[in-house]
Amino acid sequence: MIKTITEYRPMIFAEMAAEPKKRSARRRQLVVSAGLVTVYVIFAVWLTHDTGFAPWEWQFWTCFGPALVACELAILTSSR
Repeated sequence: MIKTITEYRPMIFAEMAAEPKKRSARRRQLVVSAGLVTVYVIFAVWLTHDTGFAPWEWQFWTCFGPALVACELAILTSSR
């Protein structure tokens, strides 16, 4: 049986009403992600300056890697 536009109208308007909420959630997630990237870059620059290791040296990643993994796991755990 074919449905008419009148039968689909509530579904259409519900989707249109939900779109700003989805956009707001995506924008909030983008801001949080940008903030995390900024924190990681600042920490990496500080670590490079403090230790003298450049990011392409393996010693840098032995210092920065555990901090990166710990932060990501903490964020993942807190988001649940």
